[in-house]
Amino acid sequence: MLKRSYDWCVSFASHPSAPWLLFALTFIESSFSPLPPLPLLIPMCIARPDRAWFYAAICALGSVLGGYLGYAIGALLYDSLGLWLISLYGLQAKASELIHTSQHFWFWVLVTKGLTPIPFKIVTIMSGFLHFDLWRFTLGMIISRVTFFMM
Repeated sequence: MLKRSYDWCVSFASHPSAPWLLFALTFIESSFSPLPPLPLLIPMCIARPDRAWFYAAICALGSVLGGYLGYAIGALLYDSLGLWLISLYGLQAKASELIHTSQHFWFWVLVTKGLTPIPFKIVTIMSGFLHFDLWRFTLGMIISRVTFFMM
């Protein structure tokens, strides 16, 4: 099965709609999908080395935009379910302390995590859950995802 998936990625790499699929795959990977974009990105870069930077830019853009969806998922779940759970256990003060403390170091968690192949959606959803500052979230995503895909 792995060989068949690999063969499909290699054959699809030169297809005219491959950049659109790459963008979509990267977008949903940053927010909710378990499918990584690298198995498609690498064959595309091998098939068209002259467009490798373009493909990396597509991935970076898709990942950053998809990160906003992940952030929204985390923020909405926090407001609807998270507050209820926190209140149920009487942890309002601890939650507030965690959110305040996390603002100091979460930027570096975001940047570091974004530089690894570990699913980025974990950090985007948690950023929304923690109501991490949106400007710092954006800056961290841009730094980490552009660097990751351009390497």
